[in-house]
Amino acid sequence: MNQGQKYYHVGGDLNLDDPSYIERQADINLYDKLEAGNFCYVFNSRQMGKSSLRVRVKKNLETAGFKCVVISLDRLGTKGFTEEQWYNSLIKNIADKFHLQTESLSDLTPLDRLSSFFENKLLAENEQKIVIFIDEIDTVLSLDFPTDDFFAFIRFCYNERANNPIYERVTFVLLGVATPSQLIQDTRRTPFNIGEAIQLNGFSLQEARPLTRGLEGKINDPIVAEFILREILKWTGGQPFLTQKIFKIIADDENIIPSDENLISKWIEKLVKSRIIENWEYQDEPQHLRTIHNRIINSKEPLVKLLKFYLKILQDKELPVNDSLEQNELILSGLIEERNGKLKVYNLIYESVFNYNWVAEMLVEMRPYEEQLLRWLSSNRQDKSSLLQGEQLQKAIAWRDGKVLNIEDYQFINASEELEIANLEMKIQKKERFQRLLAAITINMMIIAGVSVFQLQKTIQSEWLRVPYVLNPELFSQGEKSFFLGDEISYQNKGVEAFNKGDYSKAIEFFKTSKEIDKSDPEVAIYYNNSLAHEQAKKMNLKPITVAVVVPMYVSRSSAIAILRGVALAQNEFNESNEKVGFKSRLLNVRIADDSNNPDQARKVAKELTKDSDVLAVIGHNASQASKSALEEYQHSNLAMIASTSASTELKGKGFFRTIRSNEVTAKSLADYAIKHNIKKVVIYYNRDAYGKDIEEKFEASFKEQRGKVSSKDLEMIPQQNFKEEFLVTSIINHPDAVVFFPNTESVSTVIKIVSYKKFVSPELRNLPLLGGGTLYNSEILKQAKEGFEGLILTVPWFPEEKNSEEFAKRACERWEDKIDWGTASSYDATQAFIAAISQSKNPSRKDVIEKLKSIKLPPDKTSGDALQFINSERKDAKPVLVRVVGGSRKKCGSIEEGGFRFEKVPEN
Repeated sequence: MNQGQKYYHVGGDLNLDDPSYIERQADINLYDKLEAGNFCYVFNSRQMGKSSLRVRVKKNLETAGFKCVVISLDRLGTKGFTEEQWYNSLIKNIADKFHLQTESLSDLTPLDRLSSFFENKLLAENEQKIVIFIDEIDTVLSLDFPTDDFFAFIRFCYNERANNPIYERVTFVLLGVATPSQLIQDTRRTPFNIGEAIQLNGFSLQEARPLTRGLEGKINDPIVAEFILREILKWTGGQPFLTQKIFKIIADDENIIPSDENLISKWIEKLVKSRIIENWEYQDEPQHLRTIHNRIINSKEPLVKLLKFYLKILQDKELPVNDSLEQNELILSGLIEERNGKLKVYNLIYESVFNYNWVAEMLVEMRPYEEQLLRWLSSNRQDKSSLLQGEQLQKAIAWRDGKVLNIEDYQFINASEELEIANLEMKIQKKERFQRLLAAITINMMIIAGVSVFQLQKTIQSEWLRVPYVLNPELFSQGEKSFFLGDEISYQNKGVEAFNKGDYSKAIEFFKTSKEIDKSDPEVAIYYNNSLAHEQAKKMNLKPITVAVVVPMYVSRSSAIAILRGVALAQNEFNESNEKVGFKSRLLNVRIADDSNNPDQARKVAKELTKDSDVLAVIGHNASQASKSALEEYQHSNLAMIASTSASTELKGKGFFRTIRSNEVTAKSLADYAIKHNIKKVVIYYNRDAYGKDIEEKFEASFKEQRGKVSSKDLEMIPQQNFKEEFLVTSIINHPDAVVFFPNTESVSTVIKIVSYKKFVSPELRNLPLLGGGTLYNSEILKQAKEGFEGLILTVPWFPEEKNSEEFAKRACERWEDKIDWGTASSYDATQAFIAAISQSKNPSRKDVIEKLKSIKLPPDKTSGDALQFINSERKDAKPVLVRVVGGSRKKCGSIEEGGFRFEKVPEN
């Protein structure tokens, strides 16, 4: 047996001493997060290395003094037992691993029994820090009872740390093939919005290099080994199972490996096609491709929708991420991957196996009535509109002949035939009554519209009757629901319940208690003031003054919190000033909306807000691309849009106002700084969207005007496995004086990964200056400062340590018990601008607000520090602030800090 045959491991868990185990970024991330006590989850497709990752991290934690146990839920089974028995088995498994005796607590609920075991046994009798690995978590999807309580318990263990320090010694990591929303949909109880998602990506070129050691003896030339590795990754995209498999095929192959690069490429292509792609159903051992195939055909999602969605990706090469059920299912199958906001087929092998012919064959074999059958079954066989009629029924009968089908198929086709006969009989009767029906057709149409299916009813209400928030009500709230940005839940839930009942005095009481417990949560502070506004409006028999604020609630939680803090602060000051004079006027009510920074969702949100005549203006949206999508809707309805974080110059026109500096101003400021510091040649990384493309163009124009040279690269076009090479190429080949980053919020993580490879270049290149836009002003950049961001120069709209900003920064910081960023300041200013506009009219309309905003003049003591006036929609005399990443801490209410780093203002000289 040669070295390669021993070296490579294809399928199954890799042992601790397995030489072919590849350490990835996920190894470091998972270990660091668990060591810090964070709850983590690793969700990915089969055969991506989750179990091997678990084995390695568990061993490393144990070496560091942790006590670790692994509970594989598939061993508990999925059928033939009760919820109580499942929890008992779970407790016994954990107890056995820790050599603990369990007590009989039959009088408690299963969840109370689990909680009692943890607090009175596990944590009481163990002094070590504990990590519980729960593998095959997707098994819970097949249980006959809900498991929301189980996930809520994990969240409880995290929240209970504030009350009982012993819970700081336990944390969990979940592994499996699922998405958080599949496991638990209740956002109030889910642990996933407080947990850390660990991304388990394929092998990068740098990570995979150790695999070439298994070919030593067959290959002695490192350059040839590098050629082979690159060709393998070209086919596998770094997918661990396939990468190991091809290396093993090469190691086992008795033919001489060519040494020429072109010959290597053709040789590996021949091996891949003959040993993996051709006749894949028969030579797929150990099983891999069939696992993907079976996952798709046995999916709970309609097969036709999955195939159509996948076919679209094949045709267009990539699609934007849309968070659909089809997208999630295909990602979990392993067939596609999400990269930089785009969906692509994971690798060339999959694209060759699961090609157009495969899709066509799947469609041919599929029921011609797949979707209708699923709808009929999901309605408990009551939805007659899903039954087949006419030509569709005849095609189904023809397809049925000669096949052995499920009982559901026969029942569905028989029910369709019975309905067809009944309809024929009705047609005969209708013909005799035609004249009478013709006279009453208008009345009948009204009746039909009134009793139509629920979705049609909602559409009629929304589109015809212009009733707001009927479609996608989960995206909006002024107190009717919670997005749960904070940690206090109990009183907040009671407040929401009271608000929905119209019992605003009770809602005031509950929301007040909630905001006093968690002083950092702006959402509950807004609902408290909204309850005051509605209670006052009820007494006055008037509606409160309403402004909407649109944020990326879950996609960018930190941005949402920052924006809402600014709005909540201004709302509270306005309502408090009215309270001091005895509530003599209407109070300010804020409606929160979630657009997920998604242009399509932003447009939907905008349409709903325009239907609500109570909404007099909108603060938002966060991302420029989302703002651009929504602005047209607002302009059609004369609804003012006050942008507090969107800087693109593409945003302009009737009803648009901006409280931050536009990209044109910030780009010029950064270009001037670069030229002044002898930076004459730069490489720019940007996103080709409303923000990134706009600021890149403005910077390039200003920089070139001052004789600077520019090379630009689209962040979305850089493959993830090439991040290291990207920085090396940028540093060595382009020889820039600096690198400039203009990412959107979704691509900040990509910038972090690229810059992390600075440590691999020569010392002089490690000091290459970095510049960037305001999207990089966040704690994640500071966390990564040691990896290469120290010295990064950014241009931001507002900075808390400027003299004119200090008073507001201190006031906001003390209110929220947290340092604030420019998003809070600019959103405060936006709300103050709206308040100034509505204060000039007794009964303001949307048109009044737009007209008054054009002429407002707010002094510095009414804003976050600078006077506010709009000239042609833009803030007058707006000047950006240049800051840089430095080590050390500063003022209590100054710059945000993380990992021993902070931002400081660049001195003006």
